[in-house]
Amino acid sequence: VRDIILSISSGINAEYGGASSLLGSVDITSCSRPGLETGLKSPLADIRAAKVEQEVDMTEVNEIEVEETVAQIKNNDSSLTTCCFNNVQMDTEMVDSITSAMVRNTSVTKLEMCNCGVVDANIEGFITMLRSNKTLTSLSLETNKIAGKFLVELIKCLDTNETIKELRIANQKCLQYYSTGVGDEMAIAKALDKNSSLCKFSLNWKNGGSRNTADRIIMRNNDLARKKRRGLA
Repeated sequence: VRDIILSISSGINAEYGGASSLLGSVDITSCSRPGLETGLKSPLADIRAAKVEQEVDMTEVNEIEVEETVAQIKNNDSSLTTCCFNNVQMDTEMVDSITSAMVRNTSVTKLEMCNCGVVDANIEGFITMLRSNKTLTSLSLETNKIAGKFLVELIKCLDTNETIKELRIANQKCLQYYSTGVGDEMAIAKALDKNSSLCKFSLNWKNGGSRNTADRIIMRNNDLARKKRRGLA
């Protein structure tokens, strides 16, 4: 009996290990909880996946000089490649000044504005930025106050953007705890399909079907990126 139990246990472990390795072969980061990436991950290191980034600490004090940094963006300072404004509460005008400065910037590749008080009125500026800027590869807007229909418009503008690789929009708090409804999520998943560069994406999904669709799209884009790196596409 003991030999039979050990045999069954070994078979289950082998099957589980094989499935985990297969499902973890692509780095997908659709999110179901605020600030945390979820998806199918392998327990072994994936050489194709980007390095794991730490969760943003929403209580950390950010001592960045906002106006000075905006001036650097406007002046296209080549030494400034990453802008982290996380946890700095801003008014609408300041957020708009950042997106306006980013339109013609060719140095900044990563823009983080989590928990900055970004609202619906600011989204037009982000849309203009994403349609014009050809350098930015990563944008984080988690934990702000953006309604679902404006998130949809933000994703729609990516149909002509071929440089953005990471977009984080999870944990938006409006009238409800999470701002997106099922209709919004279906529209977001549909819009994502028109972009081929995005390889990391976060959102608080409620609808399993939309999330599965988005996961397949992100997996597709990761595969395309892999082929480009290998000169196969």
